[in-house]
Amino acid sequence: MAEDVNVNVKIADAGPAGWLAYSIATWMAWAFLVGYVKPSALLFMAALSLACAIPYLIAGITQLKLGNVAGGVTWTYFGSFFAFASALNYAITYFAPIYKWDLDARILGYEWAILGIVLILTTPIFAKYSPSAATISVIGADVGIACLALVYWGVGSLAALSGWGFFVAGFFGIVMAAGGILEGAGMKFPMGKPLLK
Repeated sequence: MAEDVNVNVKIADAGPAGWLAYSIATWMAWAFLVGYVKPSALLFMAALSLACAIPYLIAGITQLKLGNVAGGVTWTYFGSFFAFASALNYAITYFAPIYKWDLDARILGYEWAILGIVLILTTPIFAKYSPSAATISVIGADVGIACLALVYWGVGSLAALSGWGFFVAGFFGIVMAAGGILEGAGMKFPMGKPLLK
């Protein structure tokens, strides 16, 4: 005789790991775009971006399992494009001058334009449902990504603005990473209240 089995599986939110990867990715972009590191850093950036894809994707999966479509989808596409694709692009950019590859990087502007448009259009979700630190971070990413698309299209004068947008994104991402880890252990950490009601 078959018995009904009721299994209650609990899942923890890996969102703080996503925020940590996001902070690493954005601060690497900041350092590169404002000229704090040389193009010779690109190979290390590729390796670190590849590593960032793992927590991004795990955060995306846990958020989706917890029913948070906005957070889950955002972490998933960040893992794919902000981390994995960036890792490949950093490596390609490193090797291109060595092997004299003739590449048209303007195509990357289209990728970043789509990412920027989607993130900007979904920013109100973060403003309504996330701590203010998350919203400020996302707004920084909005600026960084939108300007980066224009940089790839030849508006090099926006590289510094893009970089500093990513600095803001990463700084508040660190707050979200630490806050999420501490709150998961029952400890309070000031991340701020949602900006929209």
